[in-house]
Order: sequence, then C-alpha cells, then structure tokens
Amino acid sequence: MSFFKPAHPVYLVGPTSYLPERVMTNEAVLEWMGVEVRASWLSHRTGIQERRWVEESQACSDLALAAAHRLFEQHGVERQRITQLVLATISGDFPSPPTSPLLLPGLGLEAIGVLDLGAACAGFASGLYTCASFTLATGGDQLLIASEIRSKFLNKKDLATAAIFGDGAAACLVTREPAGASFQLLATELSADSSVADIIAIRAGGSRLPSHLNPEEDQAFLKMQKGATLFMKGVDLMSSSAESLLRRLGMTVEEVDWVVPHQANLHLVRATTDKLGVAREKVVETVQFTGNTSGASVGIALAHLRENLPLKPGQKVLLVSAGAGGSSACALLESR
Repeated sequence: MSFFKPAHPVYLVGPTSYLPERVMTNEAVLEWMGVEVRASWLSHRTGIQERRWVEESQACSDLALAAAHRLFEQHGVERQRITQLVLATISGDFPSPPTSPLLLPGLGLEAIGVLDLGAACAGFASGLYTCASFTLATGGDQLLIASEIRSKFLNKKDLATAAIFGDGAAACLVTREPAGASFQLLATELSADSSVADIIAIRAGGSRLPSHLNPEEDQAFLKMQKGATLFMKGVDLMSSSAESLLRRLGMTVEEVDWVVPHQANLHLVRATTDKLGVAREKVVETVQFTGNTSGASVGIALAHLRENLPLKPGQKVLLVSAGAGGSSACALLESR
C-alpha cells in the first residue's frame, strides 16, 4: 500500500458535482432494454431507483466542464493560480488524445500541466493523492475533475450491468491556501488487488484488441463477471483499505464522523460500512438516485454531504473506494 500524509497542510475547495439532465428510472432502463422485468425487482436487487444518462451528443469533457464551472462560480476560484489539471476518467472523449488538454479552452486555462488518470471507481480519491503530491511539490493549485460516462458502454442484453451504471462528474481545487477551503486532507492511501483486475472490463478498444479487429460486439461493452466474487472482493478491498489508513493514523472508525464510500450499489455500500462497524446515519448514500458513476461517485457523494447533510466544522470524513482493476483508494478529510 502507498500511504501519504502531507508534510504541510493541503486543502480542498469544493467539491461540486454535475449530473446530466436525462433521468433514467428503472422503468425507463427496462424499456430501453426491451426486458419484461418488474421495476420493483430491479430496485430490490440494486437499491437504485434512478440514474442520470447523457444524451448521445454529450461526452466526458462536457460533464467535466459543467462540474468545473460550478466550482468556479460557487467558490470564486482564481484560475490564474491553477498550475495543473488532473482528469480522473476511464471514459475519455477518445482513445487518443487524452481528454484533459481538450478541456483547457472551455475552462479558460492555458499553458498548464494536464494529466488523465485512469483509476476507474477509485478515480476521485486517487486524484486527491496525485493532486496533493503535486501541490506540495510545486506550490500551485491543482484542479481535480472526475468525470465518467458509463451509459454509452452498456449492453442492452446484459441486465446485471446495465441496471447499475449512471453518468456524472465532480470537481474540486486542491491547494495549500486555507482561505475558502471546505476540507483539509489529512492522509490518503492507494492499493490494488490484481487477482480481480479483469472481472470488470471492456475487452475491445485497447492495444490488446483494437476496435477494428474486434470480432464480437459484446467485447465493446462494459461487462461484469463473477458477480458474487466481485461483490465480496469489493467489500473486502474497501473495508481493508479503510482500516489500513486509520491504523496508520492511530485512529479507530469510531473517531470518524462521516463515511463516503464508492457508490457501487446500495447493498455493497451497506455491506462495506457494516463490516467496518459504521452506524448507518454516518454513511453518505447517493447511489439510489445517481447509480454507479464509477470514478466520479465519491466526489459526487462528498459534494452531496457538503451541500445537503448536517456536516459540521472539525468533523472527520473518510473516503473509501475500490473498483475495476482491483484498484482502491482511501482518504481522510477534516471539514472546515
């Protein structure tokens, strides 16, 4: 595991989030798939009531820009202080080039560093680790955006996958300046379990199987395999990584005020936090109305905590995430 505790204070401004306007209820998803299944069965199986999907004309960069502009407008971000943009995504506009440089004109930024970060469901928390390292090294502010579109990679023939995923984005500023900050980053840790690296995958489109050589349409879609194994591994990865981070800090879960887990599905969220021994009222749940937004989910849920729940100054907030590739990322924040 890669543990990082900033040697000097690092702060977060935000995050803010953006969800597409198109609401897909369970009934709408089943109609899109042409499947005769009761919507109530889908709700019971996933805990999800609705999710947001983009329109055909929208791409990852559109969601990223919308989330970032909300951050700029709500928090009065001084763009001239931004020296680096980190975009956490596995659903960029194109296989090549990376999407982060395409954002600069729309953000009103130029001549800054850019980086696409592919950590799947651990994207936002992995981005915090990366941006905190950058801001300590350079002194400049880092703009972190996690933006994911999963709806365009869903197979109408695969109910288990299509029922879960949604689209969305979150953005925050990582800085050494405390003025206007929402949180202080206390510590973060990354890890991975390669034994489950290929259980969630889109097989075609990379150098292993380029799109033009793909003989099977199903290979172009997102596919989850070994559902029971995936569920148990997800619970184990998130709970063990959270325990590891707290142990390194000499803390217990009882000292944490809020837990913001990756919103994979409601049952996984609750199984993870139950295993950690976290009271239900301390857990931030947004999956019921967002679905699984992959690497953006923790940022969206953290924005929901900041904007809609009774968060108080000085409270400890634990971010917990794991997903495709077996990657995991945790972070401990303190609210301001």
